[in-house]
Amino acid sequence: MRLVLMGGSLRTASLNARLLRHLARELEAREHRVSAFSGEALRMPLYEDGAGPSPEALALHAALGEAQGLVIVSPEYNAGIPGHLKNAVDWLSTLRPSPWPGLPVLLCAASPGAFGGARGLLAWRATLANMGALASPEAITVPHADQQLDPEGAPTDPRTAALVPKVLDGFLSLAARLR
Repeated sequence: MRLVLMGGSLRTASLNARLLRHLARELEAREHRVSAFSGEALRMPLYEDGAGPSPEALALHAALGEAQGLVIVSPEYNAGIPGHLKNAVDWLSTLRPSPWPGLPVLLCAASPGAFGGARGLLAWRATLANMGALASPEAITVPHADQQLDPEGAPTDPRTAALVPKVLDGFLSLAARLR
């Protein structure tokens, strides 16, 4: 299955980028084709009506056009979607064909806080539903991620470590049925 992973912050030491890399390795170990977009690949000019899309927006659009699913690993900025990720989504919503209708999406977040980024994922659900994407009912959240992610991005907390493969299995099953 072809999957796109998108997320992380623009910071080099992003906890969410670290989790994204771990999830990419987990999916590749299951023999899925993974294209990951984080950091500079998501540094796009602000969306402006009438402006042409950047090469980064076109690359993400092309990857999503071939994907059977999308995994978003999103920081939580003031309980919402980070500006750079919302900007990428806005660019994608203007390109044809739209990648969003019927696209299965798994939401993930890591945060130093006790909620693990879960509040920000609520905003993602509304945005994705508006575009016709299908957010998986389950999500991966890593609370206290500054202490609960190893250097490679794997959760060290036993509950979270056990949850990751279970949620990935559910999402992959959903994506296979839908696409």
